[in-house]
Amino acid sequence: MLRMLRLTINGTAVEPFRKNIVGYLTPLFFGGMLSFLLAGCSTTSHSSAKLNVMPLPENGAYFVNAIDLDIAKNNLVPSVESLSALLPDQVEELEAFIARPEIAELSKRYQVVRFINNKMVNFNYEGLNYNTAQAWQNKSGNCMALAMLTYGVAKHLNVRAVFQVVHSAPLLTHISNDLVVTSDHVRTFLYETDAGGVYINGSEFTVIDYFPDRNDRTGAVVSEDEFLAMFYRNLAADALLANDLTLTYSLLEKGLQLAPKYIPLINMMAVVHRRVGDYQVADAYYQYGLQFESNSLTLLSNYNYSLYSQGKVLEADAIYQQLIQLENETPYGWYSMAQEATRQQDYFAAEAFLKKFINNSPYYHQAYYELAKVQNAQGKVLSAKKTLEKALELTSMGKSQQKYLAKLSWLKQSNSPSHR
Repeated sequence: MLRMLRLTINGTAVEPFRKNIVGYLTPLFFGGMLSFLLAGCSTTSHSSAKLNVMPLPENGAYFVNAIDLDIAKNNLVPSVESLSALLPDQVEELEAFIARPEIAELSKRYQVVRFINNKMVNFNYEGLNYNTAQAWQNKSGNCMALAMLTYGVAKHLNVRAVFQVVHSAPLLTHISNDLVVTSDHVRTFLYETDAGGVYINGSEFTVIDYFPDRNDRTGAVVSEDEFLAMFYRNLAADALLANDLTLTYSLLEKGLQLAPKYIPLINMMAVVHRRVGDYQVADAYYQYGLQFESNSLTLLSNYNYSLYSQGKVLEADAIYQQLIQLENETPYGWYSMAQEATRQQDYFAAEAFLKKFINNSPYYHQAYYELAKVQNAQGKVLSAKKTLEKALELTSMGKSQQKYLAKLSWLKQSNSPSHR
């Protein structure tokens, strides 16, 4: 996929630099696992706990003991300062770069831009979560690594960096039982600062967008602490995929110290506790997170799974009823929830979830095949036949046509009243 590094000065795009890169990929887990997806907010609450009180493990709990026994794990959790720190030789290289006559005459934020552009030459856009020094040394990394590199250079040159989440068109190419791939990323705003590092209102700014697309949706501007928490989230995801639960816990704990209301971290913390059988603490985290985003598909689906696992059927059914009523959510969760319902032979629920998914993502032919199976399991033979015909119609299309359908679906959602 050919994209470009885009720079914008006060809303005007300038000097594009073309690169061959891939989108920033984020794994999303449902069906009793986890999700890094941010969902919409609502005013209702499922928790009787005091607002803003984060659950704490009791003495003797699994992770308390594990960390005490494995002090080395603490050494694997990077400090906040280390994420953006430059190595001595990197400081020398940066200082030499800005001392060049053609660079020295530029403002500090332009110096950052020129330096980052210089580092983008032959940069390998791998999905690796490198900090500033690592991305610099290896000339590679994912979107967060690029943002961290920019952040580290900006900090050294006393330039204010502000970050904004950007939601790209989610070209859905693969879903397994527990993995969904999508492509959110961040872009960086660079502002001039005064000698004391205080942001100057109304000052000019430059935007660096590493993965621009004209169909992107801009999301929320995140605080510096939340940006750093997002990086710990990515590191924790790596540890979780490696099944290193103690390291995952330690990284999540570090991230939550920075952003205690950040839903992906809260959800992952619940997941790791449930994985070790500590359902009481896990459910407390789900309840804690639902205070801030009570209609979060991520939290509700995982909380629902947790309650069913404990045999709390009535409570789980109450959450399920709310899930069925949710609209305007990302479609990926519906697909994984449908798979979970199919495994439990709840074909009625599986059909409902798949129809919600298809309504948002009509280009994904595999979903029609899954829908036909659950319809047939309910004796809806005619419906299953029509669904399979639609699946065959989509499979006869080339990959390019399916991608165009994905884009069209995304644009229709972007132009809906809820996104205007």
